[in-house]
Amino acid sequence: MSKRITNQELKEDVIRLHVETEQIKSQHLTHIHDCIHRLEDNIKDNRKFFQGRLDRLDNRIFWILGMVLTTLVTIIGSIISNNM
Repeated sequence: MSKRITNQELKEDVIRLHVETEQIKSQHLTHIHDCIHRLEDNIKDNRKFFQGRLDRLDNRIFWILGMVLTTLVTIIGSIISNNM
């Protein structure tokens, strides 16, 4: 036969589980919360770094595009002036 669980044993188990739950809340969840905030700060720093790098890359691409268009306009103007 299976052992019967008394009301007192159930109360003790509930109290023990409550204590363990509070311990997890106070210790482990606080630690996880702190880690998440550190990760958020690191992500913000990385975002700023890469945003700056992408802005510089965009500027370089626009300068190259401008030089290519200027060269193209010069070549077309040269061809048109030589044909007239």
